Amino acid sequence: MEEGLLLCTGEKGPWLKSLNMYNDFDLRLEYRLRPGGNSGVYLRVPPDGRHHGEGAGIEVQILDDGAERYKNLKPYQYCGSLYALVPAARRVGRPPPHWNSLEINCRGTRYHVWHNGVLIVAADEEVCPDLKARLTLGYLGLQNHSEEVAFRHLRIGPPLDLPVEPLPASP
Repeated sequence: MEEGLLLCTGEKGPWLKSLNMYNDFDLRLEYRLRPGGNSGVYLRVPPDGRHHGEGAGIEVQILDDGAERYKNLKPYQYCGSLYALVPAARRVGRPPPHWNSLEINCRGTRYHVWHNGVLIVAADEEVCPDLKARLTLGYLGLQNHSEEVAFRHLRIGPPLDLPVEPLPASP
C-alpha cells in the first residue's frame, strides 16, 4: 500500500487473494497500468488461483491494448474480456498513465463487464457454453503479472439481476 493505492511493484510474486469466497456479486475498481502493462482480476477461483479450464475460476483481462507488443492478440485477450472465453465487444481503455474503471457483475453463470462505464461483456452459458464448467463460488484476486499496476477504490456489493443481450461490436 502506498498513498491509498494497492500497488503491484513489478517484482515476481503471487496473486492477492480475498479472505472470503464469493458466489454472486458486483465488484467495482479502478486500475492504472504502465505502458505495455498486463494484469487481471480473478473471479471465483479456487485457493490455488487457477483461472483456466474446467473447474477453474475466470480472469477478467487488464491490458494496455494499444501497446505495440500486443498487436497480434486473439479477440478474447483484449482488456475487459473473460480471458480465453468471451471477448470484449468494444475497446474503450484509456492509455497509460490514465485511470480506468471496471465493474464486474456475476450472478450464476451470467457475467457483465463495464469498462470505463461502457458495457463490453454480457454473457452466460448460452452465449458461451464453457461457462457451465467454471466455478460459481471462489476467491477474488488481483493478478501479479510481474508488471507495475496500481489499484484503488475496490468495493464489492450485491449482484444486479441483468439479462444477457447481444452487444454491438466495436467499429
